[in-house]
Amino acid sequence: MIITDLPQDRLYPSDNEYEIPLLRLDRQPENGLLLPFRGWGTNARLKNGVATYHFYVDDYRFANIWGRPDRLVNSGCRECVEPNFSLFQTTPIAYAMQLLYKKRWIARWLQEKGICIWVDLNVAPKFSEPNQLGVPKGYNAFATRGNADSPENLLTELAVAQKISGIENPNMIVYGGGRKVKALCLESGLLYVEQYMVAKQQKEDRDYEK
Repeated sequence: MIITDLPQDRLYPSDNEYEIPLLRLDRQPENGLLLPFRGWGTNARLKNGVATYHFYVDDYRFANIWGRPDRLVNSGCRECVEPNFSLFQTTPIAYAMQLLYKKRWIARWLQEKGICIWVDLNVAPKFSEPNQLGVPKGYNAFATRGNADSPENLLTELAVAQKISGIENPNMIVYGGGRKVKALCLESGLLYVEQYMVAKQQKEDRDYEK
């Protein structure tokens, strides 16, 4: 597939002063997670056949996705979590706004190509409000990465999903985080997905013990 309208070529409608693109309500995943689900760049040999990609991996693994988002389309995936560019409490606001623009631009561009988008909520508390720019009211497909050291962060992110969707039990997936995060997911009716590398290591350990 040849795609020509890359980042430098296209603007999208916005609902905010920063001109961060507005996501489409008609291009969001249904309830439940479409498998296989894998992190972008974790294993080049497994790119074919992945139904849903996420970016809860080291940033260097998707550093080129801004310039070549067509690679996601060409992979054949049907759904995707927004790129999770790392945003920490110490990240300067000016730099963070650029990353938020890129994240939401890529998401809207993928929607235009027919890929359904999970909104990424995994940002430092400092950027919780800016991270909601471009997500329309009523959107109901969210994703985050669980934090084993601060499992309570999930409750804050859940509140954001509830606010945007207007639903007490929003369509939300949580990637990894361990037993405490999994327990919170069970209590809140969220879909917990085991972290790939942890699950892989546990399987290898079991196989070794046989």
